[in-house]
Amino acid sequence: WRHFGFWGHWAALFLLTALAAVLLWRRCPRPLRPSRAEALARIERDGEMRHEPLRALEDAPAAGSNALWRAHLADARARRTAANLRAPAPTANSVDPLGLRYAALAVLAVGVMVAGREAPQRLAGAFSPSDPAIARGGFADLWIEPPAYTGKAPLHLLRAADALGGTREQIDAAEGSIVRIQTKPGARYRLWLRTPGETTKAEREGEEGSARARLTLARTGTLTLSAGGRRARWPINVIDDRPPTVVFEGAPAPDRDGRLTVTVTIDDDYGAAAVVLQLRLDPDQPRPLDAPAFGAEIAAKTESIALDALKGAPGKREAAVDLSAHPWAGLSVIATVKATDAAGQEGETLPVTITLPAREFFNPLAKAVIEQRQTLAVAPSEWRRTEWALSGMTLGPEFFFDRPTDYLLLRTAMWRVNKRAGENTRSTVEDFWPLALQLEDEALELARQRLDAARAALREALESGAQDAEIERLTEALRAALENYLQALAQAGADHDPDAPPADQTVTAEDLDAMLDQVRDLAKSGAANAARQALAELEQLLENLRAPGGPGDGQAGGAGQQQGAGGQAGAVGDLIGRQRALADETFRRGETRGATGDDLAKDEGGLAGDLSGLMKSLEDGAEAEAGGKALSRALSAMRRAEGALIEENFDGARDSMEEAIANMREGAQALAKADRARAQAAQGRGGQPLRDPLGRPVGEAGGGVNVPEISDAQRARELLEELRRRLSEGERTDDEIKYLERLLERF
Repeated sequence: WRHFGFWGHWAALFLLTALAAVLLWRRCPRPLRPSRAEALARIERDGEMRHEPLRALEDAPAAGSNALWRAHLADARARRTAANLRAPAPTANSVDPLGLRYAALAVLAVGVMVAGREAPQRLAGAFSPSDPAIARGGFADLWIEPPAYTGKAPLHLLRAADALGGTREQIDAAEGSIVRIQTKPGARYRLWLRTPGETTKAEREGEEGSARARLTLARTGTLTLSAGGRRARWPINVIDDRPPTVVFEGAPAPDRDGRLTVTVTIDDDYGAAAVVLQLRLDPDQPRPLDAPAFGAEIAAKTESIALDALKGAPGKREAAVDLSAHPWAGLSVIATVKATDAAGQEGETLPVTITLPAREFFNPLAKAVIEQRQTLAVAPSEWRRTEWALSGMTLGPEFFFDRPTDYLLLRTAMWRVNKRAGENTRSTVEDFWPLALQLEDEALELARQRLDAARAALREALESGAQDAEIERLTEALRAALENYLQALAQAGADHDPDAPPADQTVTAEDLDAMLDQVRDLAKSGAANAARQALAELEQLLENLRAPGGPGDGQAGGAGQQQGAGGQAGAVGDLIGRQRALADETFRRGETRGATGDDLAKDEGGLAGDLSGLMKSLEDGAEAEAGGKALSRALSAMRRAEGALIEENFDGARDSMEEAIANMREGAQALAKADRARAQAAQGRGGQPLRDPLGRPVGEAGGGVNVPEISDAQRARELLEELRRRLSEGERTDDEIKYLERLLERF
């Protein structure tokens, strides 16, 4: 038919129909249904019945009823028993004497066999004219576009070169896939998906007459495309997108670095798009008797922490998250992991109860800040408790604080809690963490305490013959403590000559690492005595890493530390303490109705006079000049505070006092830097003694320290292995065995 064209096909079909109608009319000029009389005549003829007895029984006399008529009927009844109906006799031979009808049937049968599976379509196509351009292909592109999160490529159902028609193989498609079609401009077609009880038609994309359309696959069904009298079908099996499942591979636990390690197995069709760790406070956990109860909102609150390392393909995954800064650190929580796939479906683990790892603080002030931070986080309504605790910690600063900076930080925190009065406690809680870190990390002695604890733990493990894994863990803990201690020393700014060249006698951080490796390797090889000796040599060297003048003489505290040493910076530190006391009293006066500020104004004026006198005694130098400028700004702020107190403007006075404190602190730091520069210049340079990793002379105590060479440790291990091998030989005499055992005891 493709040779006839679309209209030629229609014309041929019309002529064929007309010819068939003419032949039927000529063959059947009368109605095909016979009358009763014709039927009775056929029966009489087939039964060879004479005198038409069946039709006689249907007749009636023209007038009356006589004996002759009755006799006629009796004779007809007697002959009707011979009635018979023969089989129909075909008359096709008279119409088709050459038997061409059989040839036509044979050709049809051969065509069906040749067409195979396309026979029904071709037979139907003979009576349904279609566009030959569509039959030849080039009509449209039809494809299925899976959702992007599946990561699968589009599946083409019909390309431009494919002909339209037939039923194709079943197609598996993800739920939410989009069927798209791109046709020639102006093409007429229909695209729909038939599912049980519903038919969904494709929607055109863009304006009316657009060549693009789309259809979303939500249920299994049959996709049909009809155009130009042709039709193609694709059975579509829509694969449901299952929600993800998440299972804990053991309860979350802290790792060696204090991070919470979460290991889960995630099962999803295409992987998880987002994973979060959900935490709720355990309401049944034991609490100290003096601890406040959890607030109702906090107890019902769920904290969500993103675990990006668990996203991606399904399978077993692990993530480590640092929660040491979380306000709930150290508390018992109910933890779940929730995974969300790209389709928005969620799945989560069964809940487990864990204790969040918490950082250990050694500084008592830092410990107290962390405790009050947690109290404010879990019971915001108890903010007064936090305020009173901070206020109590700052009583008598001259007795309990070595560094004025610590006092100032805590007083600032107390005022922040008071000002917010239980509102916006989250930001206050966040502000407390860097405060605790500052209080903790500025204390060189605390870093030394950690180092001493790590050394003692490793020494005890070596003496008790601990397992290799325990030795490895304690060695790494000592390495971390040593690294923190060196950082604290650097921050303390202990006296050393920064311009001293790295002489051959300098002991570097790499040397300390090498000594730690020697201790670990000797312990693993079984040379316990040698490992203890190496640790003793390391400890001897560590003793020389202390800042000159004892643990309290470092300068980590800035201006506050200089106060203990006297000098101009120390004098400024005294003024800062006095100004802070006046600021506290100003705050209390402002809370009291009817209070006056004349006496405070007098004290503030005296404080300003003392600062002015100190400024006149400043020595020359760039740092001193910078400090003088900061102190000048502080003096101006003091004068404004004095005026505000006279006017009983306590809020304005307190703000000016805070400004004065900040500027005095800046000035004290500049003066301390100038003091250090003068001290270094006075020291001069002499010789190149043995120096620690910070470039400082380690003194005579370090002269006997010998850093073991790698070859020495290797030689010791080889000797130890040889002694053990000889001892295991069975032919040794008792004297030889005792001798070898004595040698082993030396290791």
